[in-house]
Amino acid sequence: MKKVNFNINRIWGFLKNIILICFIIQLFNNTVWCQQDTSEQKVDFNKKYIASYWHDTKKIVASPIKWRAKEWSIFAGILGASVVTYVYDKEIYDFFQRNKSETTEIVSKYVIEPWGSGLYSIPLLGIIYLSAGKNNHHKNVALTGLKAFLLSGGAAVLTKHIFHRHRPSDNEPPDPYMWQGPYPFTMDYTSFPSGHTTTAFAVASVLAQGYKDKLWVGITSYSIATLVGLSRLHDGKHWATDVIAGAALGTAIGITLSRINFAKNNKLDLGPTAMMGGYGIRFAYRLD
Repeated sequence: MKKVNFNINRIWGFLKNIILICFIIQLFNNTVWCQQDTSEQKVDFNKKYIASYWHDTKKIVASPIKWRAKEWSIFAGILGASVVTYVYDKEIYDFFQRNKSETTEIVSKYVIEPWGSGLYSIPLLGIIYLSAGKNNHHKNVALTGLKAFLLSGGAAVLTKHIFHRHRPSDNEPPDPYMWQGPYPFTMDYTSFPSGHTTTAFAVASVLAQGYKDKLWVGITSYSIATLVGLSRLHDGKHWATDVIAGAALGTAIGITLSRINFAKNNKLDLGPTAMMGGYGIRFAYRLD
């Protein structure tokens, strides 16, 4: 059995970084726990919509931090999963690189990766918007999805330039324990978190929340987002902990924006959740 070299200083350094990212995630996620009685008004791509970016961002960032047992369990779960994964980042990277093939490279490049870069997801949101007609909810989903893509992308970029983690390709041999942050005045070393994964999960969360009555939408959206994260490992662009952080950050932003912008008119609730022993998908049906 291969021995893993545990370096206490490296683990502690990562813990300080991951605590900060979990704090950012929780800050974005606070409004998720609050019941919001909102009514869906007429939405369109106009000045009011553009202004909503600033207003929604302020609502998210200014949300008071009032952690309860549920929030602490999610924080502990993300932290624990990240620490364990961090120890095995190099092994996970090597596994994906050993199992690459010409076929998987083609699938990753042309089928999966574009969902994270926006090449496929943005046109999909555009199709939803243009085909909505007089259906205001479809327009709202499309515009909220676009907002989630842009805001989550911005949050990922900001976080990258706080931590400045080395990508696998930045060192030979690849070293998952190289961090240069915080140091904002450089464009180098932008591995943590995965931006593709962040935006993919943000859009997936909006689609899942916007179409709670269509179970297949949520399952498909989260499945594609998961494949995007795996493709970043396959392509050697990120470490596994980058993907976990991106998925958590994107999901928090997507769900929070959905709670702000969508009326609670769907009875079926689908989304990721923490549970004893790990994570899963939550299914809930409202009877009233």
